[in-house]
Parts: sequence; C-alpha cells; structure tokens
Amino acid sequence: MAKHVANLYTDLVEPSDVQGQQLVADLHAFFHLAVPARLRVEPVLTPRPASAARWRWSRFALVGAVAIFALVGATCLALPLLQSLWSEDRGLQHVTQAGLARELDLRQTINGVTVHVQKGYADANRIAIGYSVELPPTTPGDDGPQFSSAILTDDDGATYPSRGFTATGDSPLGAQVHNFAPRGVGGARDIAFTLTIPEVIRAPKAGGTVRTFRGPWVFNFTLPMAAARVVEPALTVTRPGVELTVTRIAVAPSATRFDYRVHLEGFTDRSGAGLLLTVSGRPFGAYADGHVCQPDAECFIVVPEPLFDADALHADAVVVIPDREPCAPGQSCDVGRDGKPIRIRIDGLVLPLR
Repeated sequence: MAKHVANLYTDLVEPSDVQGQQLVADLHAFFHLAVPARLRVEPVLTPRPASAARWRWSRFALVGAVAIFALVGATCLALPLLQSLWSEDRGLQHVTQAGLARELDLRQTINGVTVHVQKGYADANRIAIGYSVELPPTTPGDDGPQFSSAILTDDDGATYPSRGFTATGDSPLGAQVHNFAPRGVGGARDIAFTLTIPEVIRAPKAGGTVRTFRGPWVFNFTLPMAAARVVEPALTVTRPGVELTVTRIAVAPSATRFDYRVHLEGFTDRSGAGLLLTVSGRPFGAYADGHVCQPDAECFIVVPEPLFDADALHADAVVVIPDREPCAPGQSCDVGRDGKPIRIRIDGLVLPLR
C-alpha cells in the first residue's frame, strides 16, 4: 500500500516532489519538539497575502537548515521554559524586572545530560537558583516530569537548607527553580556559592520505571546578597483562647519573613498551632507548606511577594490549631474533640513593613 504524505511546508517544496515531501515529513516528525502545556506558547499567525512572492529551497538546503535548528533548538526552548517558571513567582519576577537577578549561564554535560544554570538571586530571606536540564536524545519523550536534588554551600563550608523547588517539563527538556534558606539577616555582601546536583530523576507517567541520571554536576558562582529591612512591631491580636504576636518582620526585595508565636488557652490534644496568611488570594504559612509550629514557640513564615516598597501589608489571617487525631477521610472537621474550633480567623490584619 502506498504511503500518503501530507503536503507540509508547501511554500518550500513542490507538491509534485514526492521524495522531497517525504523528507520534509520525516524531518518534521523528528524535530517537532512537544512544548510543555504549562508554557502555553501560542504565536499569532498572519496569513500570507496571495500576491506575496514565493520561493523554494533545494532539498539539500532544507536538510541543512533543519540540522542547524536541531543544534540550537534545545537552547532556545530552555530559555522560555525557565523564564516561565521563574516568573510564576511574583517575588522573583519583581527582582528580575528591577535588574537584581544575575544571569549565570553555566553549563555542564555528564553522561549525555546537560545542566544549564541560568539565573541566580540572593537576599536575606531566600536564595533562588534556576536551571534547565536536557536529557539525552535517546530518552523516551513520553515519560513524566524530571526532578533533581540540589545542594547549596558557600566558601565557609556552610550548607543552606532547601525551601523546596518548582519544576516543569514532561519532555527530555525541563526547567527547575530551587529555593534555599539564607543564614540570618545580615548586611549586603557578595557570597561565593557552590551548587551540587548529585543526580537527575525522570519520573514515569504511570507504572513505568524511574530513570536516574547520575552526576554530580557542580557549579561555582558568586551572588550579591541583598539586605533586609527589619521591623519589630510587637503586634498582638487576641481572639477567644488565642493570642497571636508578630515579633519581627524582615522585608527583602523578593520575599518577606514574618516571625510570630501563638499562645493558647483551654485547647487540649492539639498537634500544634500555626499561622496562615492570605496575600493577593494566595495562602502562605501553616498547612500551605505542610508546617505547623508548637504553641509559644518562635515560628516564621516567608511570603514570596514584592513588598519592599510597601508601607504595610493588609492580609487575612487564620490561626490553625489541628487536632492530634486527623479527620476521617472525606470529612471536614471544624471543631476539635475538646469542643473548640480548629481555625481562628483574623480578617483585616495590618502588618507594618517600615
């Protein structure tokens, strides 16, 4: 049975050139990379006027052009992948627009896996490193997303704890942004960092095999550490049986840290107490990051919002006081076994930022 080949790129190859059309179809299938859904690339297509001049490439010129695209295409796709992921964080988007993020452009290939560290930023509340990972071309394109652990140290030998990461890319090309906790609130200074990525993992979509690509990939770079503005408001808000005190606020360009403690009266068999702040419709804090503190302990949450130029933050707050025994699956518990509420709302909270 004769193979039917759709007429692709008819402005480049004559429809009557069957072999040329077959070549174009094969090259199109090989190099037509799937763009991850989260990128949402939707170019505007403008029809060519009927009177526009038409010209056609020779078959050899077409092969050469597509080969050149194959060499540079992965790099061109990696840049918007990371940029899209980086910009989803409002704090990182702000420091990038303000010219505070640094372009690092460090690349290393081990066993066919290329890690490209592209962006970095550091302030008193967090350190963010963004990089792309390109897996070998033999990697199946229908697997799940890729992940990697990342270890950040400095020249003094200190290790910076991870604050989680975001990732995108179900194709062999993906991007990741890792966040780390800095060491206290100090003045502005330059810090020499070492980023170590021991391995890259490609998760299966459903019941497949986890693919592990071992490194390590090691990168050395220096970032300026932006200082924070510290406010000590000693702000206390009370509700029946609950006393919330905000003890310290550190405002940095990419994020703001709120130190607080919660005192309880009359609550029993509770696993802890934590603060949840809703800022611009987004929740931060207790249960938003899987974290609940103990009553009367010094706790904190970090809000990755651009608040450095603001005088105050207007937010709705919830003090979460979960029972030691969780709710049964499919149930929503509003009251604990002691008869007291699990969530205490504090609407219209005003937190000074200066």
